[in-house]
Amino acid sequence: MSEISNLPRHIAIIVDGNRRWAKAHNLQPWEGHIRSVKVIEDISRTIVDLGIEYATFWGGSYNNLTKRTPLEIKFLDEKMYRVWAKKALEDKDVHEKGVRVRFIGEWPSLLSPETQKAISEVETATKDYSNYNFTYLVGYNGDREMISAINSAIKDGKEVTGETIKNYLWTKDLPQVDLVIRTGEENPTMPHNSTGFMMWHTKDSIMHYLEKGFPDFTKENLKDSIERYSQRERRFGK
Repeated sequence: MSEISNLPRHIAIIVDGNRRWAKAHNLQPWEGHIRSVKVIEDISRTIVDLGIEYATFWGGSYNNLTKRTPLEIKFLDEKMYRVWAKKALEDKDVHEKGVRVRFIGEWPSLLSPETQKAISEVETATKDYSNYNFTYLVGYNGDREMISAINSAIKDGKEVTGETIKNYLWTKDLPQVDLVIRTGEENPTMPHNSTGFMMWHTKDSIMHYLEKGFPDFTKENLKDSIERYSQRERRFGK
């Protein structure tokens, strides 16, 4: 791929299609999640190599962690989120290249103490890094984030304005999302949204939907999405 002059500052990736990928390969649902951990590692390194400052991965909704089977939830907890945190903590590139790692969502009330500890450790170890910013949304629903922000503002006696809402969002420290990539979209020509994903931050985003499940997502797919983004005019509602 030729050098891209118009890189997005912030990419958000909706990690979807793991279970359908596993089913298509005659595997258990959670085996798709195992595969996705490796994909996220590869994609993350590519994002850093390209010089993109912010990357957000939606790794699990509140519904995922409250409505799926106990076995699958346990697997997500121990084999996906805990592994993400531990791998990031031990990854020398994270420390050498100054990658801040954060987990945002209702995960503190949904995940096991062991996984919470692993997440807290990597967040603490990387909190002073600022070259790159990787955020994992876990136990996250966009509608629940918005409701929480509005209720908190009202509780504090604040007038509900756009700026007020932004300041009370869980994701308030993140910049606007330039490019949203969603995998596992069964009909890319008629895509769907999910629980108002980062609704405040994605109001002016370019959207790119792919039919392939996330376990099949490659760095070439990522680069293609960025190339397409670089060729689009953004009008910001004008």
